[in-house]
Amino acid sequence: MPFYDDPELFFDSEDAFFDDDGPGHAVDGPLLNQSLPALGSSSHMEFWEPSKERALSTLPIWQQHIPTVTVSGKTPDDLEDMIDDFEPKAQGRTAAQDVFDVAERAARTSLLKMKILGTKVAAIIEAQLSEVAAIMKDLQDVFRFAPRNESGILARLRALIPVWERANTALAAMTPAGGPITRPIQGVTHTVVMAKALLDGYTALLKAAKDKGELLDTARGALRLLDRQCLTLCQAWYATVKATYDPGSAVYDALAGIVLPGDTPLPDTIDIDTVVQGGDDGLHVLVTYEAGGGDHATTKQVEYKVEGIDADFGHAAALDASGNALGPFVVAQVVHVRTKVSNSTGTRTSSVRTITLEEPL
Repeated sequence: MPFYDDPELFFDSEDAFFDDDGPGHAVDGPLLNQSLPALGSSSHMEFWEPSKERALSTLPIWQQHIPTVTVSGKTPDDLEDMIDDFEPKAQGRTAAQDVFDVAERAARTSLLKMKILGTKVAAIIEAQLSEVAAIMKDLQDVFRFAPRNESGILARLRALIPVWERANTALAAMTPAGGPITRPIQGVTHTVVMAKALLDGYTALLKAAKDKGELLDTARGALRLLDRQCLTLCQAWYATVKATYDPGSAVYDALAGIVLPGDTPLPDTIDIDTVVQGGDDGLHVLVTYEAGGGDHATTKQVEYKVEGIDADFGHAAALDASGNALGPFVVAQVVHVRTKVSNSTGTRTSSVRTITLEEPL
């Protein structure tokens, strides 16, 4: 769910974006030296990789023994095309996810900056101009808007800007003259003009995030459709051979080499919803998860690695359905995050999400 549609994202505190403990719990997981045991040729698979693996074991048997036989109107060439299409579609999904994450975080950051200005600048005006009755009266109207969600943040800053301008005028008229009110955020001094620009530009940021989200949905859908089509064809081919040929025939006996699921289904992956920077120090990575997923899993974890430091996903923690806080990290580190679910049949992972740590807000 995009953050701008989530009424629970913003909390009551005017001093922090997240609750004191953040969503979930802070962890710095132990280094895992061994992966969980799994059947099959790959121990860590995304949702589509078991289908590709089964297709890879099916294709040579089809090509060698019954190359002219069609199943559901498909030939061995069609299955080979499906196999070849997995990687481009997976890469396209990942690229679309990265672009969407950047766009959504830009809108999220803009909104958080407006929250900070709406609360802190209002407090500065109250402190510096408490004796100016007209401005204090207008400021009370600003305080009527609680910045606990998107609409409250925007309404407060919208009401604050004209009061901020009048406060600057009042300060300039004092003897000695006072400078305009500003508030630093991420080392940048924000003025009332910059606050207007944030407010005016926010709609464009939202539109960009929604547009990128639609492209991501398309890329995800294409990969999932390919996964279903490939698995359905492999299952239909297997059933056709079992029903058509007798044991002892070459093609029937070759079926023993095809990778099939065990009695326990592979666990369903748990997809990541958001990966954002936050926490008390602003240097944790906060991870939330899409609803559903995890069926048949006996172990559910969230893993991460730091680019340039970790060779693989060596840090892990128990996955908390309400969210996890990973870290802390340092500014400019690039962190890759994924989920991992396991059971006696095997292990599956979500797609990898990436975030670059910035100066805390």
